[in-house]
Amino acid sequence: MLPLLSLVLATLFVGTLATFLAGSRARWVALVVSSAFLAEVALLFADFTGWPGYSAQLVPGFSEGESYAWLHLSWLQINYTVGVDGISLVLILLTAILQIATVLYSWKEAKKPNAYFGLLLLTCLGSFGVFVALDILLFFLFWEAVLVPMFFLIGFWGGPRRRYAALKFFIYTHVASIVMLFGLLAVVFYSGSTSLDFSAVYLAARGLAPVVQTLLFLALFFGFAVKFPVVPFHTWLPDAHVEAPTGGSVLLAGLLLKLGGYGLIRWGVELLPIGFAHDRSILFAIAFLTIVWGSVVSLSQRDLKRLVAYSSINHMGIVLLAIALNSSLGLLAAVLLMFAHGIVSGLLFMTAGSVHHTFGTRDLPAVGGITPRTPALSTMVMVGSLASLGLPALIGFPAEFTALLATWDGLRYLVFIPLVILVVTAAFYLWMMQRLLFGPVRGVPDGAHDIPWYEGAGMGILVILTVLFGILPSLLTNVIVSSPIRGFPGP
Repeated sequence: MLPLLSLVLATLFVGTLATFLAGSRARWVALVVSSAFLAEVALLFADFTGWPGYSAQLVPGFSEGESYAWLHLSWLQINYTVGVDGISLVLILLTAILQIATVLYSWKEAKKPNAYFGLLLLTCLGSFGVFVALDILLFFLFWEAVLVPMFFLIGFWGGPRRRYAALKFFIYTHVASIVMLFGLLAVVFYSGSTSLDFSAVYLAARGLAPVVQTLLFLALFFGFAVKFPVVPFHTWLPDAHVEAPTGGSVLLAGLLLKLGGYGLIRWGVELLPIGFAHDRSILFAIAFLTIVWGSVVSLSQRDLKRLVAYSSINHMGIVLLAIALNSSLGLLAAVLLMFAHGIVSGLLFMTAGSVHHTFGTRDLPAVGGITPRTPALSTMVMVGSLASLGLPALIGFPAEFTALLATWDGLRYLVFIPLVILVVTAAFYLWMMQRLLFGPVRGVPDGAHDIPWYEGAGMGILVILTVLFGILPSLLTNVIVSSPIRGFPGP
């Protein structure tokens, strides 16, 4: 069997090195690598065997499984083990889409382009590794690898307060990563597992006492919650988004936040289902607080980028709520929401960057009535905003509707909390569009022109997919539910 996952990792690794060494031609190398990555992901989808065929796979429970001995330390075996299921496969598709869209959008980056595009590809390489790694050490190495390129993207190509934002991002996420690693290793040692492989730890963790599972799950939840991020661990996110370059913001919101949600499902809920069941009330409380806080604070934002950042916190609260429901429908909603948010937030951060490039500001009171001068940009802003507030036929609607349906099924009338907040979300996006797109003309210089082709190409990919998956969400849901979901009722 062709080792497809290792082939993809090799493509991204070699392509990233080539991009760093390509000098002024780095954008072309990055585009070729991104195109090859997207083609390989399409091959993964074509070769995906689904649940019924998993018994024949090398790694039980996962398609495209590969496992090779790596390190042997006394009684502990560490392997290079990778594999995918429907959850990780959908997030891998998101990674490939955002990589090529970001490379196109950033086409004219002139400040050390080889380093810039190389760091973008390295971020996507680390994210892909997180989604396929099925060994704790391998998972942690990829998890940490993502922090380094994002730190430099913010710290070197960011705004006036870039160094502060980069340092804050790194400290918050690195401390959380260490806590997560201690939690995972504690699961291994307390359970008596002789391997760091997911399958071995999963089986060994069944014997852990409920109180041990409960405490260890809280440690893992803290590590993943900071990366989500959810309230009160969210304070690094707005600063990082505001100061990051547009490409960095797209990958930060579209991919790095999803690592927290994926990690919680794969390495928290699935490994420690009893601890998860005991801690669900804490997750519900944090989820509802995050949903309300992110939406309400968005209402007071003047900076377009900061508004989208707080909206991201709100949506991650809904993802956490869907996971905490402990149902197959809730899990489906969580994964669908993560994919939808990755596409829509990427589009919105691109539009915020284009507004800044065109008008020199993202301050909403300072610029408005831009539609007559920049109709293409205005269309992108409108599609992204309407998708984020859940307009039918756009990708946000099936994701949010599934989440509300799962919440009603599990919590009944508490569904009115996220339902009311969705109305607030609609309010601040409509308010933003009215002022920025259709209000009195202000802050529009005489030489202002519509978006260049490369920015339009990057955003155009995301707009097309926003509509496609909004009309045909089954293209994603059929893949997600084909997986045997440990810790949840079967699909």
